[in-house]
Amino acid sequence: MNPYQEIRKVPLDYSGIQSSAYAVQRYDEDKGWKEAGVVGQNYLLLPNQDVKDIAEDLLSSSAVNFELDKEFFNGKSFMLAYKAVDSVASVDYTVEDNELDKLNLGIQFWNSYDGSKSFGFSLMLYRLICTNGMMSKQYLQNYRFRHNPGSEDWDKQLESMVHMINISQDGDNEGVNTMVKGIRQLNDFRVTSKNLGNIRHNYLKDIPTGVWGEITDKFLDPKGKYFAETNGWGLLNSATDILWHKKKPTLASYNHNAIITDGLLSHINGICA
Repeated sequence: MNPYQEIRKVPLDYSGIQSSAYAVQRYDEDKGWKEAGVVGQNYLLLPNQDVKDIAEDLLSSSAVNFELDKEFFNGKSFMLAYKAVDSVASVDYTVEDNELDKLNLGIQFWNSYDGSKSFGFSLMLYRLICTNGMMSKQYLQNYRFRHNPGSEDWDKQLESMVHMINISQDGDNEGVNTMVKGIRQLNDFRVTSKNLGNIRHNYLKDIPTGVWGEITDKFLDPKGKYFAETNGWGLLNSATDILWHKKKPTLASYNHNAIITDGLLSHINGICA
């Protein structure tokens, strides 16, 4: 599905009476105009191509080199994820004594045609060795803009995001530092059946049963790549491996990623506080 198709906002009417709502339509080369969502009159429609242009302009003005890692579009919601690729872009931390196990900075850009996601961008982290993406709403900076003409501070927010990228590279981002500290603590936290149940029912209760079963199955697989990491870090990577690398991801996949990352970090912070 092409996320950069032409879009338009057209008024809705019922039996000749114009509604206050508008239909957002995207053009499909095979099927013509298709409805992508219904929004209000003042909803500021932002084409995904504009989001990509903004993303590339923002990243090119930072001191960090990024490459596009992932593109998601379900006909309504849109996401671009960029990953830092060279040494100057790597967050200068290791989560194990192994020098290869580093965390790299990432950044996501979101948009939607139906109001399900605001236009915005947020920092994220990657585990370099396996490119698992870790999202967080609690620890890392998130910027959101309303889709209306009153959103006048975009330039200031973009400048702020560039600043956050640059200080993260230098190790001066408090949110990144807090998250990395939690990851190191997860690496030292041995997972038992008892505390696995505690994590599930007290910190990750919003994760659907099927998703949780898929994660624990990967974590406990004797032939799996995370079985040697019988700790909280291995559990987190079992989750992000599944959710970040899904062949057919959904909006829920990304929401679950942030819930699990924040839930496990909240759990370990509560233990080590």
